[in-house]
Amino acid sequence: RPKDIHLENLERAGQHQLRAGPMLQAPSLLSLGACAVAAGVAAHVARRALLHRRSGTPALGFDAALARLSGSSVEDLILIVDFDRTLTDGDSAQCHDVIGATSLVPESLRAGFAPLLDFSDPAKVPYKGDAWWVRANELLLTHASRVLTPETVRRLVHEAPLFGTSTQPMQLRPGAARLLARLSELDVPVLIVSAGFADIIAAFLAARAVPLGSNVRVCSNRLVHDPASGQLTGIEPSPPITGCNKQLTFERNRDWFTTTHRRRRTLVVVGDSLGRRAAWRGRE
Repeated sequence: RPKDIHLENLERAGQHQLRAGPMLQAPSLLSLGACAVAAGVAAHVARRALLHRRSGTPALGFDAALARLSGSSVEDLILIVDFDRTLTDGDSAQCHDVIGATSLVPESLRAGFAPLLDFSDPAKVPYKGDAWWVRANELLLTHASRVLTPETVRRLVHEAPLFGTSTQPMQLRPGAARLLARLSELDVPVLIVSAGFADIIAAFLAARAVPLGSNVRVCSNRLVHDPASGQLTGIEPSPPITGCNKQLTFERNRDWFTTTHRRRRTLVVVGDSLGRRAAWRGRE
């Protein structure tokens, strides 16, 4: 909503062209496609930021964030990005909507997921915190182990209905595909951190011709399938990655940070709420 964000800043940033060179100008980073991503999430985050300011937590302004990137090298950059409603649109179905609400899975699973996905009255959601994800995994293993094969997962991203908190099917946020493609061209490391499912993320991006290049790692829950039958046999890790424990991102990816990309010192975290900042803790 124009009244919620400084659109003139986003438009100005988007006018710059990114060039692979020794220095990265801050506005150029947004011309990767992040400008459109930022525009979409900024209104939501701005409202959250106001609450943080009122509670005494400092909030970094848009121009100040750009200024901090000025002069950084492309070779020094790492991007950590959330998936649901960050790379996807703000009203999209989320990973758990997709996996628990389609006719491709048994009715018993859909019935079990229905109260988990109904946030019309958050006070009535039957499980809180990490227990929500634990219960979702239990339901999947109990009711969908035979049908939730890799082939079914690939079909889910095409056939998931509107459900739960979504008002539209899962779809990419404008600019997200361009962002990932350009980061791949520049070989900028990208860590997609999600409390959803890596299998859904990979299938969704592949269906839209958005390749996950060698520069991308997905840190999310993984469906484990029997190699012969394709049946679901487990979900890793245990305990699951949840929206409440993303502060463990560094520990879960210590080798990626400290060995593979140990020389990179500029970290950009992109998410749909200020809470996503927890994903970088430990990186100092």
